[in-house]
Amino acid sequence: MAIFYTDLALRQSIGSNFPGEPGKQQITNLPTNTGQTNALFEGPPDIIATYTLVGTEAAGDTINIAKLEPGYIASPSGKVCSGVTAPGTTLTLAVGDNDLGDPSLLPLTNAAALQGYIPNQPIVTAPLWVSGTSYVPGNVVRDGAASSGTFVQYDVYTCVAATSGTTAPHSAATTVWQPNVQRYSTTIDVHAASGNVAFAGGIQLYGGPASLLPYSVTPGQAALGLTANEIACQQYQIQNDCWLQARILTASTLTAGTVLTFRLGINTAAN
Repeated sequence: MAIFYTDLALRQSIGSNFPGEPGKQQITNLPTNTGQTNALFEGPPDIIATYTLVGTEAAGDTINIAKLEPGYIASPSGKVCSGVTAPGTTLTLAVGDNDLGDPSLLPLTNAAALQGYIPNQPIVTAPLWVSGTSYVPGNVVRDGAASSGTFVQYDVYTCVAATSGTTAPHSAATTVWQPNVQRYSTTIDVHAASGNVAFAGGIQLYGGPASLLPYSVTPGQAALGLTANEIACQQYQIQNDCWLQARILTASTLTAGTVLTFRLGINTAAN
């Protein structure tokens, strides 16, 4: 299961776990010609990132689109655009993030983060799903099963229906557990030339305060006093530095050198 980077994500990965060597320069002290102080690379209000296909992408691969930071709220009203040459015969994507995921896959500021620590900022990782444990809506887990198909080991899931069952999240996706890699869009078809495909589906309007720490990582614990509407209709707020991602669901006869452009708005919880 390969991981690819857009132009924006590649710039933002400088000084992060890419590959996470100690002593790498931090993005906050990079000179301006690398993107520092450039609003396009620094944060809100919009993400515009381009990805050039290499032609070897396959189902189950991931494209890291851009870095999301704590407090960000990403819009589920994004689009994926293509140029005058069709990207492939088939190409479908889902769009989400890996917030609370495995630290080795997050855009953390240095290799020390792999040990669960960033100065002044603790790293919180969702616990592994445990069969028979009681979970409530808003709980977040990592699925430790072996990768298969478009499911990748340690994918992150949000509970949407109370359960103490024995079916792993990737086998109960969309009914009991929602895959966070589809938080902003479920399947969209982006294979055509001159495309301007809107995100569709997703669970961004699910969770809100029910999925905030500590409720997200404490099995069986829910935020007190939430109404059904608050659980279902408040947008999810990013907890840790993480990647906005596209998961490739199907791909065939891809054309190397063609470009996909990802566009979506982001805001902060304070706004």
